[in-house]
Amino acid sequence: MDKRFTRDSTQKIQAIYKAFTELVNEEGYENLTARKIAERAHISVGTIYHYFNEGKPAIAAALYEKNLVETLDIQNLTGYSLKNIRQQVTRHLQLHKQNKELYRAFDQAIYSHSDIFKGTKRKREKILSEQLGDRDTERIQDIMRVYNTVDAVIHRHLYVEPLFESDKELVDYLVLIAESSFRFKGSQ
Repeated sequence: MDKRFTRDSTQKIQAIYKAFTELVNEEGYENLTARKIAERAHISVGTIYHYFNEGKPAIAAALYEKNLVETLDIQNLTGYSLKNIRQQVTRHLQLHKQNKELYRAFDQAIYSHSDIFKGTKRKREKILSEQLGDRDTERIQDIMRVYNTVDAVIHRHLYVEPLFESDKELVDYLVLIAESSFRFKGSQ
C-alpha cells in the first residue's frame, strides 16, 4: 500500500473527507468504519480520532457543515425574487442529486447521533448572520424555515418516495412555498 505521510492538518482533514465521501458512495454509511476511512486516507485510525473524537458521526457532522456553506447561497435566499429563489432551490436539488449517498449518510448520522449535530443550527445562523451583515434574528429564522422546508421536501422526494414526476414540478412547488412564505411575512 502506498503510504503518503503528511504533517499538515488541513491535508489530513481533506484526505479524511475525501475517503469518507468515496466510501459512503461505494459502501454506504452503515458499512463505514474509522479503520476503512483511515486506510483509504493513508493515515492512522488514531489520526481520525485526533481530529474527530466521535469517529464517523463526527466526520459526517463536520462534512455536513462544510457542505452547508456550499449549499447556502445567501444572495439567492435573500433576494426574495422568483428568479433568485428558483436558482437556490434548483441548486439545492442538484447538489443533493449529485451527492445523494453523502446526504443520505448525513441523515443517518443525524438520526443516530443527533447530539453531534446540535451545533449545525447555530452554524447555519452564524453563516447567515455573517453573510447578511446583520443580526436580525427574525429575518434569519424566516430564511432558515424556508431553507429547512426546501431541504425536507427534497429529502422526502429523493430518499423516501418521489413526490413529483419531474424536477421542474418539484422546483415549481418549492418556489411557490418559498415565495408564499416571504410574501406572507412581508405583508404583516
